[in-house]
Amino acid sequence: MRVPSTVTLWMIGVLVVVGMLPPRAAFSQTVTPFQVVGHIQRLTLDSPADPLSGAKLTVNGVEVVLPKNLVIQLPAAYFTAQQLFDKAQGVSKKYGESGLALSDKFPPLAAFEVAVSGNIVNGVYLAGLVAISQQSLNIGAGFIHHIDTATGMMCVGGSPTAVTCAGSDTRIRLNDPALDASDPFAGDGRYGKPNPAPPPVGMDDPNSRYPDPRFTVDQGNPTVHALTGYPMCVPRAVNDAQCPSQNRPAELTFVMDSVDLVPPIKLGNNAIKACPSCDANKQAPVRVGDYITFSGTRARDPQVGDFLSVHTLVANVGIYTKPGGRAYVSLEESLLGTRGPIVDCGAAAECQDRLKVEGFTTDPSRRVSVYAVDVAQGGTPKVRLLHSTVKDQAVFGRFRYTPPLTAAALFDFNENLKGAPRELMVRIDDPDPLPDGSGVPSVPKAAHGLTTGVYVAPVGEYIFPEPTGVQGGPQPALNFQCLAFLANGWALPDSGLPNIPRLTPWPGAATPTFSCTQ
Repeated sequence: MRVPSTVTLWMIGVLVVVGMLPPRAAFSQTVTPFQVVGHIQRLTLDSPADPLSGAKLTVNGVEVVLPKNLVIQLPAAYFTAQQLFDKAQGVSKKYGESGLALSDKFPPLAAFEVAVSGNIVNGVYLAGLVAISQQSLNIGAGFIHHIDTATGMMCVGGSPTAVTCAGSDTRIRLNDPALDASDPFAGDGRYGKPNPAPPPVGMDDPNSRYPDPRFTVDQGNPTVHALTGYPMCVPRAVNDAQCPSQNRPAELTFVMDSVDLVPPIKLGNNAIKACPSCDANKQAPVRVGDYITFSGTRARDPQVGDFLSVHTLVANVGIYTKPGGRAYVSLEESLLGTRGPIVDCGAAAECQDRLKVEGFTTDPSRRVSVYAVDVAQGGTPKVRLLHSTVKDQAVFGRFRYTPPLTAAALFDFNENLKGAPRELMVRIDDPDPLPDGSGVPSVPKAAHGLTTGVYVAPVGEYIFPEPTGVQGGPQPALNFQCLAFLANGWALPDSGLPNIPRLTPWPGAATPTFSCTQ
């Protein structure tokens, strides 16, 4: 007869004791929040012919339901799930795949990351917010060693003095599609050489997918810019009229004016040298020797090999503009609190009414205001003033808004509920803020077709109700009923989708009443 070991006897004792304990209280919550980030393992459509089709997404081994009418955020674009498939090209298009999932017949060169916020409703993961990128924190950096004006390809590496491509250099190229016929610069790229025409569908050539038309630069807001937000470009030729070399004097910090610009004493009081030959109506070129940071997606070209197809590029250049003249602005970071239902916002949860916005302006002498961009079904974007009081900053040209916890960003000045918007706008207000209900400005145009003095971008982060007190209890559900574009519907007129209804199935306990406090 075998004698039990000491470990075996200990385990038997534990089992006896556990068996004598009262059963653990069941986690009976019917709606539980979740927020996951991981690689797209699988992505399929429910109804491929429906432009607003729902979908199934597998991430970290979990199947998530993407409701019908969901709009997915990419680095510089919005797409429905069906559009993700429709806009794929090459072999992905041929086989009816998105080209974003690891399970695809032709998987991507690098896994795509998806961030999903939603609620588990009766055991089903239902998404409310979805963002896709090839790593949201993906960023490269280095000095430009060479620019091929014929193709727009650049070599980037660690040497600040190199002027030729090295084998160890990173190859990057702006993902800048040819502008359509409605644009004055139709056929050109916004910031440089346009993407080559996509190859025909038919051959099983994995390279036919690149550059990916879904992960492009933002052609409406300068995602290619200097540190101050001034729009920049990649020269298309030695003498590029839209990307003039005279807009890049020898200095890395300068003002486009005939007189020097003197910052406040607390910021050094050292004069910023004037550039009388500079034209603030034109973009400024990047050049060999510039230190840049960039983000994009991996791509492959049979002639070049692997390269990064870039949607965001920031040059380490300080370009300011004449006080009161043509000026530009950028929105770098934003955060918005969604408050929460009264039933949750007590001892069990913290519900915040917060707003934080940060960006840069080329003209620090003028006020920059922050607006919500409200869009309803069948409508056009309308702006709503949120804040116009800037805090003192340590960087010349930076603005930051961090009002108290009662930011009142979810209601207008008449206390009418507007809800959390999908987008915010920053604007150089000259001289006065826009009245609530005004359209998003589309003029004046400069810098190769960009609207000057405004920048529109999605809210960077939503702060949902968070649990307080003793941990281990029910988690407050994500209150999507306060996100107007989810609860009331939305519109993407430029994509031919002016009427996008409320999400269905709704990622919550029941079809909601639009509310931020119930």
